[in-house]
Amino acid sequence: MRLDPDYLVTFSVVAEYGNISRAAEALRLSQPAVSGQLKALQDLVGERLYTRTAYGITLTDAGQDLLGYARVIATTLSGAAEHLRTRQARTRPLRLGLSWTLSGQAVNLVSGAHSAGHEVRVTSGHSVSLMESVASGALDAALIVQPAGPFPAGLEGHRFSAEDLCLLVPAGHPLEDRGSTPLLAAAQEVFLWPMVGSTVARHAERLLSEATVLPEVQFELGSLTAVREAVGHGLGVTILPPSVARLEIEAGQVSPVLIEALNVTVSYVVVVPSDVVVRPEARRLLDLVLQSRKSGRR
Repeated sequence: MRLDPDYLVTFSVVAEYGNISRAAEALRLSQPAVSGQLKALQDLVGERLYTRTAYGITLTDAGQDLLGYARVIATTLSGAAEHLRTRQARTRPLRLGLSWTLSGQAVNLVSGAHSAGHEVRVTSGHSVSLMESVASGALDAALIVQPAGPFPAGLEGHRFSAEDLCLLVPAGHPLEDRGSTPLLAAAQEVFLWPMVGSTVARHAERLLSEATVLPEVQFELGSLTAVREAVGHGLGVTILPPSVARLEIEAGQVSPVLIEALNVTVSYVVVVPSDVVVRPEARRLLDLVLQSRKSGRR
């Protein structure tokens, strides 16, 4: 025997109201439809579940025995429906990848998203690995330094802003007063690298190569923070966007020197899946990032 759960739900509501007409109104069904379900249930059970009276219906012993099970089914189905409605209404956190070079953007982005009613969880990493995470669906979008080559299939980039790479030198360095310099003038300097393999590091490698400069002493310090501190303490120079060392520059510890070369500009882009229309979380993040840029221009 296979009972239709709808029959049991209808039976529990009829028993609660003690009246088929009122039960039909509560269920938003026609009275004949309710009566039809009750008859089908009785036929399956094989005995009468209720008797009609002048005031409505009265359950038989068989009906009383079945009522407990019917109420459990009705409660379970109602609870499941409410759970699904709540789950659908609840928006999961937006997952944003953020290049280490752009880590200073995190606070403004998350704060702006929160003000707009969104929760954003930020993951930092190399631009290349962040693009891979967006492609796999592990991230909804990523704010990165635009790579030299094309974007991988299935991804597209939206330009967020741009910045010129500079030679960052310690305050008081002889190159500081020049304001701008060819990289050849820094050939004898100790060169400090952040994460080798990062997009910004690759741009720096390209500029040094084009200038035919190969620093004799190079140190890989592994993080932007370490590089900024090392430059500030006079331990060497580096090539980075000046925004990365904004605090040190404002504090007078580090000075940005313009590089006299072509193609010193790096672009910052928001990378999203190409099917952003069917990826609502990616669409929300893209809009939030672009909107934060517009707000910052005011």
